[in-house]
Amino acid sequence: MNMDDLPENVDLTDVEIDLRDRLPGPPATADIRVTNVWIMEWLFPGELKTGKLLHDWMEDRRPGWTAHSVCKSKIDLLAAIDRVTKLAQKSKMIPVLHIEAHGGQDGLEGPNGIGGSDLLNWDELSLHLQQLNLATGCNLVVFVAACTGFAAIQTFYRGFRAPALALVGPDRTLNGSDLLQGAKEFYRRWIAGCPKLDDMVDSASLEIQPAVFGLEPFAVLAFEAVGEWLIKSVRSDEQLWRKENMRRRLQGLSKFTETEIEQRLSIYSPVPPAPYLQDKWDKLFMIDLYPGNEERFGVDMAAVLEMVLRCRESAHEA
Repeated sequence: MNMDDLPENVDLTDVEIDLRDRLPGPPATADIRVTNVWIMEWLFPGELKTGKLLHDWMEDRRPGWTAHSVCKSKIDLLAAIDRVTKLAQKSKMIPVLHIEAHGGQDGLEGPNGIGGSDLLNWDELSLHLQQLNLATGCNLVVFVAACTGFAAIQTFYRGFRAPALALVGPDRTLNGSDLLQGAKEFYRRWIAGCPKLDDMVDSASLEIQPAVFGLEPFAVLAFEAVGEWLIKSVRSDEQLWRKENMRRRLQGLSKFTETEIEQRLSIYSPVPPAPYLQDKWDKLFMIDLYPGNEERFGVDMAAVLEMVLRCRESAHEA
């Protein structure tokens, strides 16, 4: 299994979906540890500067809790995120990263600094978020004040560290004033000492109806993708395909005889062993670096794999 190649969509049967939903996954929510809010404003000239307005509003209610960066291009935005990462590494700061930009399925969009526009695709953004989330010990909440197209979060599986604890954003395009009102309600509850993400998102959604803010806990999404990958990997046709693919790769190396290739294939398993899966998961959520994350994100991959294999055997017997 390669954590970088988790599928965006898997055509599971009803029985397989039921199995996926019964797998013993991580806690549905993790506790939130945040020190401040960092607002990145990447908007076109002439647009309502909602990031600055939100910053000023929060400064009136909790002075010093927010910082505000104006970004004129995607290079500026990524550089600003990297500066926050360095601050977090030095000071143990754990910010909410709030991004004001346009967005959709492919990524975020804003000015390029010379009169045109830039597209920051999700993969590229994810690489920088991973470093910031690593600096926070897997405590990063990302609020994207743009229509993110939440299917795009599937692209966040690139790399071996999680890019965020959770992603928050609207489910459709909104005008700037509506987004601002929703964001104010989100942070109003935080300032009031109510840092429970699902409640905060629900309350903020009331300000932007009929649109809603979505909350995507990354551990839940990642586990669902891993479960789908494992369930697919034990299918007979999938195993045959992977074995043939391995055969072609070995043949392409031109250094093994057919006998040697068949010997290697005889011990090849398309299903990864539990220790390998456990290592990948623990690194994804930084349990290897922060043992306390086990309580927040831990998964027993041996139990997961045993359940998947047991269901496959039951299906074969039937």
